Amino acid sequence: MTDRGDVDRLTAAQRRLVQQARNELAGYFGTLDLSQPGAVRDALLEVVPTLVREYGTVAATAAAEWYEDIHPGRYLAQTAPLALDDQVQGSVRYAAGHLFGDDPAGTLATLNGALQRYISYGSRATVARNVSLDPSKPRFARVPTGAKTCAWCTLLASRGFVYHSRATAGDPSVNRFHDDDDCAVVPEWDRDTAHIDGYDPDRFYDMYLQARDAAGGTTDEDIAAQMRRMFPDEFTDGVHEHDA
Repeated sequence: MTDRGDVDRLTAAQRRLVQQARNELAGYFGTLDLSQPGAVRDALLEVVPTLVREYGTVAATAAAEWYEDIHPGRYLAQTAPLALDDQVQGSVRYAAGHLFGDDPAGTLATLNGALQRYISYGSRATVARNVSLDPSKPRFARVPTGAKTCAWCTLLASRGFVYHSRATAGDPSVNRFHDDDDCAVVPEWDRDTAHIDGYDPDRFYDMYLQARDAAGGTTDEDIAAQMRRMFPDEFTDGVHEHDA
């Protein structure tokens, strides 16, 4: 049975890799002449995808080894393809918009979030891929790992260990991760007895149902927005009445 210690080992390794990549990017960014925004953008279009490939590969390999380690039998895990360079470069172009304004340093802050998402993708996609290929047919859940998480992640986490693969989940939102998203893709071979400290999908699902009823049963995005207002203290992006 997958437990909190297993999840913590996976996410700790992932966070170390992300921090190493951020440190490397910060060092490089500090050498750039921000008075030449076009040249800085072009340099980042080369460097950031390289960092994602290097650290994403290590993250994927670590996730494959982790999957083999927690597997109840014998299984040879495969790594998943990494984020495409075109996707990463799209994020770089977006972040580079700060270079042409009055907050060029904002480019680095935005890229730090993108690095986390793309490097973590190597880990998450590897776990999800092996769940899909594994003949022992486990399921996976999105498990938040911070003290609090956002309403959107909580909504998806409320579904518990229901996903068999990204393709068969029938839910494209399962693949939607945002910058600084703290969710891990976690497999389980006995979902009826699964218990991970701090992860209570039944409580999350109760909030989801209350918000869905209040929102009139509309889209997941509308329900997440309602959750933020109904349970503001539960989420990192909760909305209190005086904030609205």
